[in-house]
Amino acid sequence: MIFNKSEYLLVKRFLFSKKSDGFISIFSWFSIIGISIGVAAIIIVMSVMNGFRDEFTKRLLGIKGHLNIFSKTNEIDNNNFIKLYENNFDFILTPTTQTQALLITENDSKAVILKGYNNLYINSEHFLKKNIFQGRIFKNNINEIVIGYALANKFKLKIDDNIRIAIPKTDKTLFGSIPRFKTLKIVGIFNLGMYEYDLNFVFTHHEIANKLLIIKKDSFNLIEVFTNSPNNIEIIQEKVNSLIDKNNLNFYTTSWKENNLSLINALKVEKNVMFFILTLIIIVASMNIISGLIIFVKEKNKDIGILKTIGLSNGSLIKVFLSIGLVIGLTGTFLGGIFGVLFSLNIKKIQLFLEYIFNTELFSREVYYLSNLPSKLDFFEVTYVLLISVFISLAATTFPAIRSIKIDPIKSLKNE
Repeated sequence: MIFNKSEYLLVKRFLFSKKSDGFISIFSWFSIIGISIGVAAIIIVMSVMNGFRDEFTKRLLGIKGHLNIFSKTNEIDNNNFIKLYENNFDFILTPTTQTQALLITENDSKAVILKGYNNLYINSEHFLKKNIFQGRIFKNNINEIVIGYALANKFKLKIDDNIRIAIPKTDKTLFGSIPRFKTLKIVGIFNLGMYEYDLNFVFTHHEIANKLLIIKKDSFNLIEVFTNSPNNIEIIQEKVNSLIDKNNLNFYTTSWKENNLSLINALKVEKNVMFFILTLIIIVASMNIISGLIIFVKEKNKDIGILKTIGLSNGSLIKVFLSIGLVIGLTGTFLGGIFGVLFSLNIKKIQLFLEYIFNTELFSREVYYLSNLPSKLDFFEVTYVLLISVFISLAATTFPAIRSIKIDPIKSLKNE
């Protein structure tokens, strides 16, 4: 908007009022503070939710295949695996033996998920090898096991301790059916950064798991598919299903999105609802602009009447009031944006500082499944929030601006 000198003076006079009209500048500051709080709150909450979703998805994808291939007979032989393995180049196939198990120590026991891997498929980029922080990975066909740090802490286990593993499969003896047991030596402790996984998963060589399940040495019961584009897993699933049909294999597939569909939908709904709720803060703050400007128009009926009498046009009045709303909105939005971005970028430091000051845990790993409060700034979302805030501020200014041009200068001067 292009201003002439009189319009500029009117805007300045309103925003930076004299002491006698102090209410006007006070209203401006309260409006700015309210908008700043609303914008900062939206940016911070959206960043935390983005971080939580990304970290949670990363953990889900890190320990489980992006796509899982199962056999309808509960056993996959190596020949069928090779048929799939030789027909693809853009994703990684990992044979796995997986079962529920009972981990038994001298004093306690706990249900866990036992996963068996062939060391040939555990390279330097494998999630298990990357997250071993104490000890080493298990060796081929030796009674060794790797457990999570949360599980180790719970049962006070350490490297070289022995534990027993029992699975829900029994052997028939003269004394009846007894569960299958195996004594394994702890050679490594991993930390995946997700409390639930560090507490509930254990890993060993696939031949050990095969012996427990009475599966052939070169067989397994699951093929995990890993890809660089997990968000486009539907395309990979379609290709794998095509390979299965082409080779007449008795397999079926499930993707990570299918397995976590309710969680993914819940995160999306929660994010949208939180954005809507927090936008209400900005709308409430904009009510200060409406109420303040309406009171100002009411109190300045005589002045507006005089200005219109000496030639100030309706267009100039609208520009003045829209400019006031724009200045307030831009100032509040800018301050809130800066604070929200800085807070989001330093949220882990702020968390640690508050935990130190109040001597309490603000972010429980047992509740949120993550070790740290996550945050990920999406600058497209930040820009969107800033534009929404400015738009709401301008929209809030429209009604008082229209009301000002409806003032009849003759009536206002006559009444005064």
